[in-house]
Amino acid sequence: MPTMSSRVLAAIPAAPLGVIVAIVLAVAVHPVAGLVFGVAAGAAVFFWVLNGAVGAALRALGASPLVEGREPRLESLVESICASHGIAEPILYVVESSAIDAAVVGTPDDTRLVVTRGVLTKLERLEIEAVVAREMTLFGNGVAAATTLASPALGPVAAGLRTRLLDDRRFVRADFDAVGVTRYPPALASVFEKALESARISHNARTDHLWMIGSGTDSVQPDTRERVDALREL
Repeated sequence: MPTMSSRVLAAIPAAPLGVIVAIVLAVAVHPVAGLVFGVAAGAAVFFWVLNGAVGAALRALGASPLVEGREPRLESLVESICASHGIAEPILYVVESSAIDAAVVGTPDDTRLVVTRGVLTKLERLEIEAVVAREMTLFGNGVAAATTLASPALGPVAAGLRTRLLDDRRFVRADFDAVGVTRYPPALASVFEKALESARISHNARTDHLWMIGSGTDSVQPDTRERVDALREL
């Protein structure tokens, strides 16, 4: 997960817009008016990016809210892990894809756990538990910044930021953290092996960094086979 804060990321599109508005109005109207409206425009974009980041990320992921009671196995696993580790329960979402994958977006206090239909239909209970644990280890670790990176307001800048802020070691570290929760490395290794045999999630440059596995075309995602080998060695 990124180390840069979500506020810094939100300032990236806000600051240039504020400067442009300030210059235009300073020339056309008055310097004071330019300064005031420039600051206002920048602030408006700043808060728009911050407040809209979660919704934008969920839409880009193609996620829909999971109807309560529809997937009791998943819900009970999330409730159990959260209760055992003092984590606030996330709101659950599902992506209608046969791929085996999961993502987490939001803020540390308002987190959304996203799983694909493939997770719910192709994995055994211990494997689903491993997926849930793996995603929940990310809750307080740059989730807000990772979510903001999916904002369309960042445009092409986001691609360069993802490359700078993310590296494969962070993803592997999250795998190991998940094993620390479940105490059973083979379950997560099995998830990755099944994912290799299944279809991948469709590539989306805005959201690939949010997925546990991703499309396989994003440079920030580590090789899945290497992750399996690392888990098998534990």
